[in-house]
This record gives sequence, structure tokens and C-alpha cells, in this order.
Amino acid sequence: MLPRSDGSKASGTDNAHFLRSATMGWTLVCEIIAGVLLGMGVDWLAGTNRVFLIIGAIAGLIVGMTSFIRSAMRENRRLAREQKRRS
Repeated sequence: MLPRSDGSKASGTDNAHFLRSATMGWTLVCEIIAGVLLGMGVDWLAGTNRVFLIIGAIAGLIVGMTSFIRSAMRENRRLAREQKRRS
């Protein structure tokens, strides 16, 4: 288990929440990198200079942010249901 800032140990639920949040961040980063790499590949094949790199980066950012926001909203709904169930 991961330690908290006060020195106590985090519960399994806290660790699961941390891992879901970390996964959302890594997904965002990977989608941006994929867009950049695809853009670089198209630039290399087309013989252009950074045109598709920029397009790929923007497309990767849009796709990454869309999936990040959707995942965050899904996690927020899940936490709200869990909190409601506890009450």
C-alpha cells in the first residue's frame, strides 16, 4: 500500500483510486505521443516538413483530452454512487 502524507497507510480503495487516476494520465500522454509519431511518419512518407507532425499532435491532444474527460466523468459518477451507497 502507498503511504499517506501523515505517515499512515492508504487503504485498498485509496490505492485503486490512485491507480485509476494514474491510468487516465498515462492514457492521455500515450495518445498524444501516438499522434505525434503518426504525424512524423506521414511527414516522412510525404516528404513534408512538420506539417503532419503538428496535425498529429493536435489530433492526439484532442483525442487524449476527450478520453481523459470521459474517463474522469465516469470515475466521478462511480465515486458518487459509492458515496451514496455508504450514506
